[in-house]
Formats: sequence, C-alpha cells, structure tokens
Amino acid sequence: MTDISIVYALCSLLIYGATQVIAKGTVRSLDANTMVAMNFLISIPIYVFFLFSALVLWNDYISHPEYVLYGLIGASTARGGYYIYLEALEKGAVTMVGSITAAFPAITALLAVTVLHEEISWVNGLGIAIIIGSMVGLSFTHGRSAGHTVFSRTALVLSIAVLLIWGFGGIFIKLALDGLPLIAYLGLYPIILPPIAFAYLKHKKATKKVFLPKWSVPVIGALVVAELWQLGYFAETSAISTGSAAIVFPLISAYPIVTIIGARLFLREQLARTEWLLLAAVVVGILLTSVV
Repeated sequence: MTDISIVYALCSLLIYGATQVIAKGTVRSLDANTMVAMNFLISIPIYVFFLFSALVLWNDYISHPEYVLYGLIGASTARGGYYIYLEALEKGAVTMVGSITAAFPAITALLAVTVLHEEISWVNGLGIAIIIGSMVGLSFTHGRSAGHTVFSRTALVLSIAVLLIWGFGGIFIKLALDGLPLIAYLGLYPIILPPIAFAYLKHKKATKKVFLPKWSVPVIGALVVAELWQLGYFAETSAISTGSAAIVFPLISAYPIVTIIGARLFLREQLARTEWLLLAAVVVGILLTSVV
C-alpha cells in the first residue's frame, strides 16, 4: 500500500509541473513584479482564512512557541527563496538557475537523515540520488540545447542563495509540522507574507500600479498560476506533515519533468535524446523513492 505522503507529493509534483506549462504559455509578457503582486493578492486571503480557522479549531499557538518559530522560519524561507529565485531568473538563464536550485533537496534530505534521524532504505536513497542527479543533468542539458551560455556572477550568487535557503528551510518546515497541525502552520503565512512581498517590491522599486495591472489574458494566466501554485503548496505541506522530508522533497523537486513533457505536447518544444533518457531516469527514481 502506498504511503499517503507519497500520494500528496506526487499530486504536488503534477500541479507544480502543470502550473509551469501554463506560466510559459500565458504569462511571458509579465515581469517578476507583477507575478509577485498577483501571487500576493491570491495568497493572502486564503492564508488569512487558515489563520482564523486555526484560531477557532486549534487556538494553541502560545503553548508551542518553538514550533511557531520553526514555522515562521520555514514559511519565510519558502516564500523568500521563491522571490530570490525570480530575481535570479531576471539576471540569468532559467535553465542555468534551475540546474543549481534543483539540487536543494540533497541538502534537505541529508539534514533530515543526520539531524532529524529519519530512516530511509537503500532503495529510497538510490531513488533520491537518481532524481537529484537527473534533474541537475536535465537542467544543464536543456540549457545547452536552448542555446543559453551567458550566466552572470550575480545570477550565480542568487542561485546558490536559493539553493541554501530552500535546502535548510525545508528542515524548519518539517520541524514545524512535527509540532503544529497543518492548518496552524499555514495560518502563520499572513504574518510573513506582507513584509516579505513588500520588501521585495520596494527593492524592485515597484509602484502601486503593479497591484492593478490592465486586465488581459496574461494577467488572468498569472492569477491562475498563483492559485494552482497554492494548491501545489498545500499538497506539498500535507506530504511533509505526514511523511519523511528525506523522501518528500526529492519527489516534489522532480516536477520539471511534467513541465518539460507538457511543453513538448502543448507548446511544441523539442527534446533531445539525452533529455528523454534523463526524464526516464527521473521516473525510475520516483518509482524507487516511492517504495515503502
């Protein structure tokens, strides 16, 4: 019988991957500022609802200060890392940025085993190694086939920062969910979302108009992407709260295979033979990681 955390992780993988296909097909004309603003507008009401629900149904934050702290750190790294990721994309090629940040589950998995003392079988470990290695290889290969060769030092520094933030932040998310109900963890987001989002937009010197873009197909696409991304994150945190961080994070990080296959089917992007082989390797890694 498949562990429920694996089911949640695979759902998150599918949603994240499909979301990226929609993003590539509909929001190419929008900048990172608008994407952040749309993401904030969609996210904040949902998380406020979670906060009020947590206060009504659980209402025990004050008795769990250490887990609340873990949750605030984990939520901040998740969303803050995403904004830095957008910044890195503006400075360098998406495939090169992805090739570096795709390795973040290796840090999380290593910390989960050494710090949290999670146990995984050698089969799961092999699957995790195959997924991470294949995803990094796929990112580099896809980057070369797309003709991207220039990569600035700023983009490199930002990409490494995202790698470390997401890698270490994943452990804090797991620690928080070990002591807080999922609804209580999600209810912490209204505390961290405004300062992080507005700090980013201030850094980018964005005006208030970014929250009121002209209604268009790309803007509708941005709203759809933001909503689907939230669903993917709910599935991700559900997986983390019920399963092993060493297994869940590498599984979810394989979502680009859905994006690449979707781009091939719907956006008519071409794939080289090496890329197909690496995609097949990722599928093998998912199967091995999913063995309970």
